[in-house]
Amino acid sequence: MQTRRSVIRNTVLSYAGQAYALLVGILIMPFYLGHLGAEAYGLIGFFSVMQAWLQLLDAGLSPSLVRAVAHQQGTSAAERSTGRLLRSFEMIFLPLATVCCLAMYLGSTWIALHWLNAKELSTQTLIDCISLMGLIIALRLYSTLYKSGIQGLEQHAWLNAANVIIATLRYFGGLLLVSKYSQDPIDFFIFQAAVGVIETLIFAARAYQQMPTPKWYTGFDWRLVKPIIPFAANMSGAAILWILLTQIDKVLLSELLPLNEYGYFSLVALITTGIMMLSNPVAQTLLPRLTVLMAEGRRDEMHALFLAAHRFICTFMFPLAALIALHADSMVYAWSGDQAAAQWCRSILPWYSLGSAIMAVSAFQFYLQYAYGQMYLHMWYSVISALITVPAMFLAIHYYGAFGAAITWFVLRIVSFAIWPAIVHNRLAPGIHAQWLRDVIRISVMTAIGLAISEPVFRMIASEDRLNTFMGLAVSGLITLVVVVASYKPLVTKISVLFSKLST
Repeated sequence: MQTRRSVIRNTVLSYAGQAYALLVGILIMPFYLGHLGAEAYGLIGFFSVMQAWLQLLDAGLSPSLVRAVAHQQGTSAAERSTGRLLRSFEMIFLPLATVCCLAMYLGSTWIALHWLNAKELSTQTLIDCISLMGLIIALRLYSTLYKSGIQGLEQHAWLNAANVIIATLRYFGGLLLVSKYSQDPIDFFIFQAAVGVIETLIFAARAYQQMPTPKWYTGFDWRLVKPIIPFAANMSGAAILWILLTQIDKVLLSELLPLNEYGYFSLVALITTGIMMLSNPVAQTLLPRLTVLMAEGRRDEMHALFLAAHRFICTFMFPLAALIALHADSMVYAWSGDQAAAQWCRSILPWYSLGSAIMAVSAFQFYLQYAYGQMYLHMWYSVISALITVPAMFLAIHYYGAFGAAITWFVLRIVSFAIWPAIVHNRLAPGIHAQWLRDVIRISVMTAIGLAISEPVFRMIASEDRLNTFMGLAVSGLITLVVVVASYKPLVTKISVLFSKLST
């Protein structure tokens, strides 16, 4: 019971911090579009893609550090060596960060001249912004490393409080800059680099405090790093293939689409990324806890926690993604106020929204393998998926552009979701698949019923006024969520007992 309360508390804290960062980013981004213009916004979207690809330099080390630190929490204080481990990882990251900066600086001219299709922004502006991207990404490599150590210690309250501060500075500070002082994209990226320095220093200070090194000149410790290498190698391979699966369409479209249209596509990417990120707070608290339960031999409790977390995510994820898919143009217009963007996204967003929700839920198969420390299945899955996804996306985008990418994204995700979970469950935890499948079917069916019930309500409330449309979407989503939640019998029983006690 104490473990369950701890996971629930940490999950709530993680959701509070990450929901704030996510919502602030989603709310502020359309203002960037309005103040900077579609091309500059497309440049910000390209930065997000480069950030995802250059995170491959992490080489699986950050998630490996989370697992290593979490595993050491079950040992005595005298046996822990997290400080020396952190220092060893810092030394590994130094050449990686340097490569990141140099690669973006040396490649900036070619990217500006031969890849991005800009009409309004000057070539020099593009070159300067791309060079700054390398510095920002290098800083985030280090901040992610320090966050991983803190996450492994399960200090979620402090971690998410710090994330709230950084998100406030990054988004509200950026909005103040572009609305009051400068609409030059170079100034925007300089500001983001400054925020990156502050973020890295804050998390480094906390990591040093909680995982001190024996001496200030403590160096690389091969004895500590060596046992982690096999797991890190698996994580690195999985990360490379994950990037191929999730980012290949964005890279190809950045070359194909005019930069202003790529700005519109960046709105789609932001929304769908937001959908996938909804599971991150659960993952942050779930992975260390699943690892601890396995280390303690409490396998049944780990399985129960896994199923409960999966059910929780599906309950919120499916109604949200389906609502966005059903009202894609209304959603984008109410959010951005840009009618051209809403019309452009109308046929693209629904497929990306549904596919992203499926992918977010599919990540639970990775969580289960992570807890068992057996990543070979995930590697095979990732390799096969990449071999199918890359050529399929290339052909779809070549012949049908962004719409082809959207349809292909959804089809690949739904086919994978129908096949892969059963394989993972039967190999690692045969007893959980029936309950997992019942949850997925129930939530999917009740989501469809909830949307059907709420559709007349949406049409009655929504209008050309953006606020009314938002209200209509919110009410429709709430009705759908209530229908899904009410279909879960244990929860309904608990609520019924609660009300019966109040009435006596």
